[in-house]
Amino acid sequence: MRKLPRGIIISCQLEPGDPVQDVSFIVNMARSADYAGAVAVRTNNADHVRAVKDSVSIPVIGLVKDRNYQAFITPTFEHARDVIKAGADFVAIDCTRSERPVQLKTLFEEIRSSFPDVGIIADIADKADAELVSALRPDFIATTLCGYTPYTLGCSLPNIELVRGLSRKMSIPIIAEGGYTTLEEVQNAFQNGAYAVVIGTAITRPWITIKKFVDLFYKKFN
Repeated sequence: MRKLPRGIIISCQLEPGDPVQDVSFIVNMARSADYAGAVAVRTNNADHVRAVKDSVSIPVIGLVKDRNYQAFITPTFEHARDVIKAGADFVAIDCTRSERPVQLKTLFEEIRSSFPDVGIIADIADKADAELVSALRPDFIATTLCGYTPYTLGCSLPNIELVRGLSRKMSIPIIAEGGYTTLEEVQNAFQNGAYAVVIGTAITRPWITIKKFVDLFYKKFN
C-alpha cells in the first residue's frame, strides 16, 4: 500500500448542477494541490481518478458517489474496483450505519482480496460509526459524513470534538473532513489529533465562495 503522509488533502470533486463539469477543471485543481504541497487528492468517479492520477505525483483517494443507496460513497465492490483500476491508491468507503447493498465486512474482504496494495479510508459520521468499523481495521478513519446522515443532521461543522474524541481513543489515524474553511480550523484539527485534514468546497468549488459575496451585496446594498 502506498503511504499517505501527514498533512493537507485536497478534495477535487464536482457535483450535479455545478456550473463547471469539465474534467480539466478537476485536473488543474489537483495539479495546484500537488504544486502547493498537499499530500493527496480525493476525487470522485473513475474518469476523474484516471485523469488526476495521470497528472499528479501524490496519492489519489478514489470514490464513487451513488445516490441510489443510503450509504452512497463507494457502496459496492464494483464501485471500488472501477476507481482502483483507474489508478486510485486509496479507496474511500461509506462506513456509516446507513442502509447498504452489501455488508461492510464483505466489502472490505473483497477489496483486500482483489487489491491488497490499496488502502481503505472509512468515511464515518459519528463516534459509533468509527467504533463499529474499527474492528475491520481500515487504514484511516475520516469524519467525512458528519452532518450527512439522519443521526448527525444539524451537527455544527467542522466537528472538532469528534476529531478530538476519535484521536484520543482510536489507534487508527483520523482524517478530519467536513466544513474546514479557515486556517484556524485546520490548525485546531491538527492540535486535536488529526493525522490529516481534507479541504474541499472552500477551495475547489469557487462558485460557492463567489455566491457568498454576491448574496452579501444584494442583502446589504441593493
